[in-house]
Amino acid sequence: MNHQRRIPLEGCVNFRDMGGYASSLGGTTKWGMLFRADSLHRLSPADAEVVASRLGVRTAVDLRANDERERVGVLDPTLGIVEHHVGTTDRTMHTYERPDPDLASRSFGQLYENMISSGGERFAAAIEVVADPDQWPTAFFCMAGKDRTGCLAAMILGLAGVSRQDIVGDYAATAPAVPAIRERSLAELPDMAKVWAKLPDDITNAPISAITELLDIVDDRWGGLEGYALEFGVKPQTIERLRASFLV
Repeated sequence: MNHQRRIPLEGCVNFRDMGGYASSLGGTTKWGMLFRADSLHRLSPADAEVVASRLGVRTAVDLRANDERERVGVLDPTLGIVEHHVGTTDRTMHTYERPDPDLASRSFGQLYENMISSGGERFAAAIEVVADPDQWPTAFFCMAGKDRTGCLAAMILGLAGVSRQDIVGDYAATAPAVPAIRERSLAELPDMAKVWAKLPDDITNAPISAITELLDIVDDRWGGLEGYALEFGVKPQTIERLRASFLV
């Protein structure tokens, strides 16, 4: 069977299947079960047919903040997809009055560290939902499908035993969609330009250095992605169930 990593859609430009990655635990990740995406509020009627009907997505996990949902919209409830809003703490790009004045001097990877540590319990809650096979197929998303989504995707793949090389490659695959994401984000939230101006120059891109540095930090600080997940409350049985269900 021919599987497709990037799912071409009209409204969402960064909708991707997380299947097909080899695991050190044996086997590969299943196709058609877990998807990562930019905001699903942008789904066109044709997109909805693909996502809800052809792909059969049953569950969506929205990582966006409350103000983002209020300002730009939410997933169409008529699609019949069960939505879980797990607003991860994200002081990297989506807070207009930044509580930490030192963020501007940090590298992209350090900004990600701040995001996943300050929002650790929320990321853990998101992992608990995404890793539940009873709710699959599941799609998880934020505004761009790059930062919060990218970090959660790295966590899920890491817990499934996927190699660092493939985790980095999965993150970097956002790059072709970045120009469209940037243009659209500024149209929807024009004041984001002021926030981005105070942060690293590559903040709107998907540089490999960001995720590789984050993975190094996670290894040093938590002993790896599993250690991070366990510290913030992911249940060991959740990790075991993810591996048993996502690997084939």
